[in-house]
Parts: sequence; C-alpha cells; structure tokens
Amino acid sequence: MINIKIPPNKNEKYIENFFVKKGLKFIVDQSRRKPPKVNEMTVSSPYAPELKDLYRLYQFVLLNKRTTILEFGSGWSTLIFNLALKELKKKFFEKVKKLRRNNPFELFVLENDKSYLNITKKRINATNKNLNIKDTINISYNYSEVEMTLFNNLISTQYKKLPLCNPDFIYLDGP
Repeated sequence: MINIKIPPNKNEKYIENFFVKKGLKFIVDQSRRKPPKVNEMTVSSPYAPELKDLYRLYQFVLLNKRTTILEFGSGWSTLIFNLALKELKKKFFEKVKKLRRNNPFELFVLENDKSYLNITKKRINATNKNLNIKDTINISYNYSEVEMTLFNNLISTQYKKLPLCNPDFIYLDGP
C-alpha cells in the first residue's frame, strides 16, 4: 500500500514568505494581479498565479518524492514543478540512479496552445537564469491539438499526441 503524504495547510503570509525565500518574489507580485472578468469568454493573457495551489503542488511533489511529471497544460505550475524536481534531483540523484527509470527528474509538458507553451519556456529560462540555476532538469515541451470525442457516451476532450513517458505524477492543468 502506498502512503500518500498531503501537505499541511499554511496561511497566506507563510506561503508568500516561502516564495520570497526561494527567490520567487515575482510570483508573489504576479499573484496580486486582478483576475479576468467572469463573463469574458477568452483570456488574452495568462492567469495570475494562485500561491496556495502552487505551494501545495511544490510540497506534494517534494513530500512524495515524485521524479517524473506529466503535465497537461502549462503555466505557473510548470515553473513550480521545474523547481521542485530540481530540488529533489539535488537530494536524491545518486539514489534514483539505482532505480529502473528511464527518465528520472524529467518534466513532460503537453500544451494545446503554442503561445502559452512559449510563455512557459521563457518564464522557466528567465527564472533559471535569475536564480543562477545551472544544473537544470530535463523538460520536454510537447504541442498537441485537442479534439472533442465521446467516452462512455459522454462528451470529453483528448490530446491527439501524447509524449512517451512513465510519470509517477500526472497533473491536469488544461482541457
């Protein structure tokens, strides 16, 4: 039986300080942007980061020692996964080498919008540069169209192409 560890709840001030101590004050600043209006059908810029969600994702990956992540959609969470996997790689690289894994400390991003994929790439590269991160993790950026289909007679969506990977954490942050 696998015991999944859930991160404890923290207050907003604690979470803001966490990001500031990590050198990510710009995420805290971005989180204070006003969200788009509810009745807007399309959004012309990425959503502001939700600090509590990002903190919980970071802690979840660390506490459960996830080594390979597949993320459907991209954005602030992609940056957080990058940083969490980087921290785990620093701590456990030698131990993970003994496991039968093809892609330890790798992040697979699957996106259906090329503009968001480019924003994510630039954000991660800029953050790695600003934090002086030289030993980066492997990030596989993948683009795929999404189509509507039926699953058990229910309308659903599916990506046309999926990356070949064996993740131990899957995050759905897209259609």
